[in-house]
Amino acid sequence: MYGSVLIVLSTLELFGASVNPQLSKDGPKSRPGETEADLSGYYVCKGAEAGGKNYSGIVVLTKKNEVYLIQWVVGGGSSFSGIAIRQGDNLAGAWSITSDRGVIRGVNLYRVESTSSGPRLVGRWSSVPGPGIQQNETLTFLKKLDNDDD
Repeated sequence: MYGSVLIVLSTLELFGASVNPQLSKDGPKSRPGETEADLSGYYVCKGAEAGGKNYSGIVVLTKKNEVYLIQWVVGGGSSFSGIAIRQGDNLAGAWSITSDRGVIRGVNLYRVESTSSGPRLVGRWSSVPGPGIQQNETLTFLKKLDNDDD
């Protein structure tokens, strides 16, 4: 788990001022504690693997205090989950999945866009082990989470 968090933090550092308000000359778009639109909900996921094979699935984002829990169900039912943090118009997530090749760890970085039907997250991802390239993925808002009155 610590390796996944390190991957997210390293990714944020690589992008410098574009996602790190402390490095931006104009200051942050939003400061910690300020209200940002909650991204929680169900999303349709579409992307392409390194070999060019397209995939699709469903992603569930659930806000838990200052972070998001993120779950993907793609392809033939592959399911994996991770944690994500939002900073302004960016959402960065780290995940892992166990496969016959061992544990695969990955990182996603999305730009949050507003549309008339809800948020759209446009981004890229990569994993280790993997081909060492960035692959594209888009999450399109489907519906809000059902309210639990517990």
